[in-house]
Amino acid sequence: MTQIATYRAPSAGQGPRGLQGHNSGGAYSRDSQEDLAQADSFLAGPEVLTGTTDAIAFPQVPQYPLSSANFVINAGAIDAITLALPRDPQDDNQSVNIWSNTAFAHTVTLPSAAYSHGATGQATVALFAAFRGAGMTLRAYNGTWQVIASSGITFS
Repeated sequence: MTQIATYRAPSAGQGPRGLQGHNSGGAYSRDSQEDLAQADSFLAGPEVLTGTTDAIAFPQVPQYPLSSANFVINAGAIDAITLALPRDPQDDNQSVNIWSNTAFAHTVTLPSAAYSHGATGQATVALFAAFRGAGMTLRAYNGTWQVIASSGITFS
């Protein structure tokens, strides 16, 4: 059974911190917030994944307002996550962050070999080391996920 994360709307007073916690007014319109969060997903409030078979759709659907793509894995067991491929060229330069807060060997699997990770060939699976803090930052370009940063990740 595929599990979808429950969305918790960010708020400046209640958290989580992030650009979207300031929706009630300020210097940025909602459209501007969307543009900023798409290019740097750390600006968006984190979405917490707690299932064992989470699916991350891309581009984000209304379940994650403002294209929040800042994910923290907080599952109590291994989470076998699937991540959709970005569209070429519509999603170019959008970013996704996926980081673990638990000591389990999670996986993030793509539908085809599209992790451009700085080694020969592209990969389909990102295997997390079983440590808190393992994770990766991805950028969409040309229908692939470019690995901008990773810690404790093995690509295959």
